Amino acid sequence: MNDMSQNTEQNLPKEPFLKWALSLGVTTTSIALALYGYLGIFSRYTSDDYCLSAFFLQENLINAMVERYLTSSNRYTNILFIGLSDTILGWYNVAILPALMLALFVLGLYLFLKEIGEMLQIKWSRLMVLFLSALLVYLSITQAPDLYQTLYWRAGMTSHLAPLVFIPFLGAFLLKQIRNIGEDHPSPWIQAAAFIIPFLIGGLSEPPTALLVTILFLAICAAWWWSPVQYRWSILTLLLWSFLGALTALIALGLAPANSLRLQTATPGLLELISRVILYPFYFMGEHIRTVPVPTLISIVIPFMLFYVQYGNLPESTSRGTHKRLGILMILVAVLVYFFIAAGFAPSAYGQSYPMPRVRFIGTLLLTSAFMTEGALIGALVAQARIQFFQAMFLRRLALITFIFFTLYPLRTAWRMMAEIPTYQHRAEVWDLRESEIRASRAQGIQDLVVPWLREDPIQDLGDQARFRLNRCAADLYGVNTIVARPMDKK
Repeated sequence: MNDMSQNTEQNLPKEPFLKWALSLGVTTTSIALALYGYLGIFSRYTSDDYCLSAFFLQENLINAMVERYLTSSNRYTNILFIGLSDTILGWYNVAILPALMLALFVLGLYLFLKEIGEMLQIKWSRLMVLFLSALLVYLSITQAPDLYQTLYWRAGMTSHLAPLVFIPFLGAFLLKQIRNIGEDHPSPWIQAAAFIIPFLIGGLSEPPTALLVTILFLAICAAWWWSPVQYRWSILTLLLWSFLGALTALIALGLAPANSLRLQTATPGLLELISRVILYPFYFMGEHIRTVPVPTLISIVIPFMLFYVQYGNLPESTSRGTHKRLGILMILVAVLVYFFIAAGFAPSAYGQSYPMPRVRFIGTLLLTSAFMTEGALIGALVAQARIQFFQAMFLRRLALITFIFFTLYPLRTAWRMMAEIPTYQHRAEVWDLRESEIRASRAQGIQDLVVPWLREDPIQDLGDQARFRLNRCAADLYGVNTIVARPMDKK
């Protein structure tokens, strides 16, 4: 693809409206993402959020974490992530995290795509990279099988969105080190970071960790096969440390004694497990295309139009060999996305059959990435096809107009999300009212509280028994003896 990239840097000046169109696309996707973030300010503590925050009130934190790993949960990093969120962002960190994570997601993908472009010597503009990053985040979030549990419920977000946000930063770090690598091995500090970062990310949840192990294993194979001989061992050293970090995390998650409590059903036999791992990606892909056909179409059409216009301006057609490599790459993307989704779904296939909606977000992100990549590759191929019709100026202008039209789609999502504001706002107001009552009662010296049950809580509210797990956690968090929640008549 190098011959396609040699003159790409000069494309935007030759197609001035493309720069304007990209600016429009960044604006519309940013508006939609901003509204998703705005709805996050109405997020409040619910379900496991109480216990995860109350955990940091333990006097001996290290002993408590060991006990938690042995008896409660194998996810050893998510409790640290939430503790840092509580400490740095304060009591209302649950309302700040959704917007923060969306911004970090776009930033991480931007840095990752930028490093890919630098490594492949593809001269994409910063505006184009920013648009592709924002578009991927927008399309993935808007197609999330369970948006609330993925983005607005802190416990779910920490396990199933946060690791996917951090993985692109790891990818950008590794690619940058590989680009700058010499014949000497990476420094001990770089090697340590290459191990520690995936180990920490891996402790958040099993599905992203299984995906990360798979990606890094394939990266090692690719480096062994294709990297220059003089740099091979330096690159392999870096990738092997990262692979070992992710693999250690996966082993730590898999061997945790607490898993016996989380696995409510008997684990499948080997043949059944293999069958599930093979079939679940097909089930998911069929379900995804059937339930969200319009975003799926947009995932393909927008990159297709963008790359058709972008590469249609090259002064010379690409070689036949480049066409062949792009065709092979299209097949490779289709194969890889299947294996990556299978890797992400494998922990659920072993533990609880078909993945829960919030767990399937990893598949949504991967499938959306594949659709966008396939659309971009097809667009580049068509742009350089040796057929006069595809080289016509009017067709490129039509493609640009189509691109602009489809970049307006996020505004439709923004309009729909605006209609959700009153619902989210009402939930927050009711929760805030109860919370103020709790604090007022505690200030008066009342230690055994009866509070209103929030029937509209989208996850799980406090129960009517003081010894219920969530009630005990809430009591610890508020510093009272007991809390029970019961339905109360409206005054």
